[in-house]
Amino acid sequence: MRLLLKPEISSWRIFAVGGKGMVGEFWLPPLVVFIALFLFYLEGRGKLRPIYHVLLVCWHLTIAGLFIYGSMQSNARISFGTWGIRLDLVWLVVPLAIFSILAIILVIQESRGQRLVAQLKWYRVDWKTLAIAVILFPVALLFFRLGEGFNWLVKIAVIVTIIQWILLTEALGRPHSKGPKDTKSTTT
Repeated sequence: MRLLLKPEISSWRIFAVGGKGMVGEFWLPPLVVFIALFLFYLEGRGKLRPIYHVLLVCWHLTIAGLFIYGSMQSNARISFGTWGIRLDLVWLVVPLAIFSILAIILVIQESRGQRLVAQLKWYRVDWKTLAIAVILFPVALLFFRLGEGFNWLVKIAVIVTIIQWILLTEALGRPHSKGPKDTKSTTT
């Protein structure tokens, strides 16, 4: 969101791919975000499990693989410019590898029928949560516009967008509320 709403302070780089603001491969981060949201949506419906399984495992193995490869490079660091945090990339390898293993275990369990998956209709979305996420957009935009560099206003905007994206994943993922009985359990 910072890339779109405050491009003058937004830069990113993964190996030789990167950009600053709307220059370079600026389209890649939004594409990655939309793929992630699609994964949450697809998982939340409980349908098309083979496609979901392939996407889930590819997602995790790609990210873990990139971090493993990147951690072997000299001076491999990740920075969170808004917060002034810089870490060695190797600190993220173990959690990402664990998440990849857990994703593979989930796929195996579902494929063997050890884990039942409820199927929901495609339109089942948590509309209230989605509405709150949408309402937060102008709030984030306002704080990004009022802020300078990485001051406290920009930090508030980043916090708002983090909350917004958590709400988006909740809204598009598996609904928690008790709605009409449109579920059926299935094994894959």
